[in-house]
Amino acid sequence: MANSHRSAETVGMKATNFQLVQMLRWSACLWAVCQLATVAAEPTAVQVVTAALDGSRQAVAGRLVVEARDGSLLVETATQQLEILAGNEIISRTTCPPAEPLSPRELGRLTLAELPAGFSLLTTRHYVICYDTSLGYARWSAALLEQLHQGFHAYFSRLGLPLKPAERPLIVVIFSDRRAYEAAAAQEVGAASHSIVGYYNQLTNRITTFDITGLDALQDGRTTSAGRAGLALLSSPKAAGLVATLVHEATHQLAFNAGLHRRLAPVPVWVSEGIATYFETPELTSTRGWRTIGGINQPRLDLVRQQFTPGLLDRIVASDEPFRNPDQALVAYAHAWATVSYLAKLRRREFGDYLAKLGEKPPLAADSAERRQHDFQAAFGCSPNDLEQPLLRYLATLPPRD
Repeated sequence: MANSHRSAETVGMKATNFQLVQMLRWSACLWAVCQLATVAAEPTAVQVVTAALDGSRQAVAGRLVVEARDGSLLVETATQQLEILAGNEIISRTTCPPAEPLSPRELGRLTLAELPAGFSLLTTRHYVICYDTSLGYARWSAALLEQLHQGFHAYFSRLGLPLKPAERPLIVVIFSDRRAYEAAAAQEVGAASHSIVGYYNQLTNRITTFDITGLDALQDGRTTSAGRAGLALLSSPKAAGLVATLVHEATHQLAFNAGLHRRLAPVPVWVSEGIATYFETPELTSTRGWRTIGGINQPRLDLVRQQFTPGLLDRIVASDEPFRNPDQALVAYAHAWATVSYLAKLRRREFGDYLAKLGEKPPLAADSAERRQHDFQAAFGCSPNDLEQPLLRYLATLPPRD
């Protein structure tokens, strides 16, 4: 059991890296198009834009997020998707009054229309879940997500960061098996779809994953009980990896929708991934598979103890490059988890102030190593290199693996 559990944890660590690399590529492409961008003056106004896309005239309606000096637009549609419209593609644009937000079921029906046949809809207080696996598995996932949602807001409120209430439901797409998932995910993450079990996409604002337990195939989709699905899932050797991945990606989704970060803003990767790894640790004795925020993330702790790299903290604060490098990414993730764990537990006030400042950064804002280093120094009163020894002393106090 111990070996299987650790293998699942390792899969989860690799998965987040592949998804991150793809998101960094997307962000780079968007920045190239929208450089010198300014935040829209009227973020609630709806723009109806006619543009020449893929050789035909198409109308795109949505909330204006960013307008670049070259006329390029970043628009958020009613289904929460970010559309980038290059200035030279735009034929005309009209400003309209804000539309009434979609109800959860309306949003779900529009999302279902984009998916293959056979998907069903489950709505909860904060989520719209589109699934073609068993209803029991969908309900178990929904219960886990709602538990995380409550814990996420409570945690950051205690940290002095009362986040904004949900303005709209969050979308989660769950495929029944890996083959269907990979076919759909390949359109967003390319070849990486073969190596990841789920991801959050800042452009679509959705989590996409699949039922890796095979419950749907084993039980012919008849399981409707979340409890039965949960028991079967948590007895699987893949349970730890599944729970960690789902919580990790759902933490990203919450962070980018609750005001902690803004989508496509220059949030340092060590912060966003450090927070997600701080939340992700599974607890398989719980019926949900997860319960405690900030528990010891054993595979990350093991790795940072084995491969603590002097100077790496300074590099991940200044640049996201170590996360792009396949030879450094897993170690960078471990350092990110360790740093967030230390700051969240021993430097809570400064960490909260730092996150509040990062949350003010607008989408596609300018960024630089100097600015990132300055923000860190201003928040914590020291350089990243100066934080290494306190961080190592903190790690030494954490208990070893059982």
